[in-house]
Amino acid sequence: MKVQLKIGAVIAVVAFGLYFFINSLLAKSFVPTEFAEARLTSVAVAKQIVNLSSDALSSLDQISKYDQQGNTSKALILISNEVIKNQETHQEAIKLSSELEQMARLLNDIKPTQAKVLATEAVSSEVALVSRLLVYNDFLLQLFQTLRDKFQNKNFNADGKVQDLINKINEQARAINDFDNRFNQSLAEFDKFFTN
Repeated sequence: MKVQLKIGAVIAVVAFGLYFFINSLLAKSFVPTEFAEARLTSVAVAKQIVNLSSDALSSLDQISKYDQQGNTSKALILISNEVIKNQETHQEAIKLSSELEQMARLLNDIKPTQAKVLATEAVSSEVALVSRLLVYNDFLLQLFQTLRDKFQNKNFNADGKVQDLINKINEQARAINDFDNRFNQSLAEFDKFFTN
């Protein structure tokens, strides 16, 4: 009689474990609404950052033209405007960090596990992107300040420093693009779990 009870208990435990194992495999896909909302907001903020960065690069071209024309007053006005916009880009990067933090807090609620792993990879890539973006933004600010010094002081030799900063900006831009590609690839794979 004791043997039968033990076998019955083992069968019950195995059946119970098997039920939970199969149930976890067949568990419905789930993404918290807050995660999806933070994702949408982060995309909008990232677009704003891209637009501001694009405007800054266009301004650099215009500053270069003013420099060639000897029109230092217009160059200085444009530089001043870009220094102010640089702060806006910095604030947008902080806003993006906040949205990523929200997404990171909700990662454990995502089902299935493979989707959670992809979402984690995406968030990690975007966090690394924000870090690089802040460095990029700092180098851009240094470049604008160096150009301002150049236009305000004719004896200031900025050529070597300008080229060095441009090289650093380009290096950060390449890293940002790489992390952005990783982010988009991970989320494209992630989305496959939730589309039928």
